[in-house]
Amino acid sequence: MTTPLDTPLNEVRFTILDTETTGVNLDDGHEIIEIGMIHFANGEISDSFESLLRPVTPQTEEALSIHNISPEKLEQAPSFSDMADRIIDFIGQTVIVAHNRNFDMTFIDTSLRRIGRPALGNWSIDTLLLSHELWPEFSCHCLRCLGPSLKLSQSGTHRALDDVIATAGLLERIIEELSQSGKDTLRDLHPVRNDYNWEDGEPHQTLRQTVRHAIERGELLEISLYDKDECTFYRQTIIPLRLDKNILSARVPGGNKDLEFPLYNIITIN
Repeated sequence: MTTPLDTPLNEVRFTILDTETTGVNLDDGHEIIEIGMIHFANGEISDSFESLLRPVTPQTEEALSIHNISPEKLEQAPSFSDMADRIIDFIGQTVIVAHNRNFDMTFIDTSLRRIGRPALGNWSIDTLLLSHELWPEFSCHCLRCLGPSLKLSQSGTHRALDDVIATAGLLERIIEELSQSGKDTLRDLHPVRNDYNWEDGEPHQTLRQTVRHAIERGELLEISLYDKDECTFYRQTIIPLRLDKNILSARVPGGNKDLEFPLYNIITIN
């Protein structure tokens, strides 16, 4: 049964998850090669799940340099299809938590669609957006930077289960911060229920439509971007020019150089 939005946060059962992938562009067939998950409720971890996943396509050199998961380690790993039931069963009806929800949920829902399974459809929350809302003064909101900034016990490492543990500490701190202003229900974490499938999922269809309309009308856009690999989070006002294969070409006002913004790095757009 879906968790009601007025459920007190100390009663919500979360599944915090993170993925590592062969690359960042689903248009190029990139896949999940590692998933880490924990069950988290009332400040306590009760269970964990971690698995390498054997991809069909090779990883990019950039991805390998970030997570250091060698091809040899993946040769004997199960495929995503082999592990899909276990992943789905572990998540169940819990509330999903991810740091940059768009990235992880897009890879998971797209991977499920590729094997003929439906998107998860759980409530999900994004600790990246929540941290930016609560601490806008921070220059970076990646896990590696938030750990020291908030004096958390663990920071990100670009390995799935390590990053999940770091996200659990961040979520606990977010809940503590919200409780100080009397915000103590699931609704206060701004959960959404979306199909994140890359081809036709709601968030990506809406993003493409917003970009195309702005291009047609010559309107400015303000975008928030997060690059997990480069450890950057920033806002940028742009003049959108072209959208080609999910790469947005644009210029900053007053600039004369075309810049490229992959849609998968855009967190919010106005």
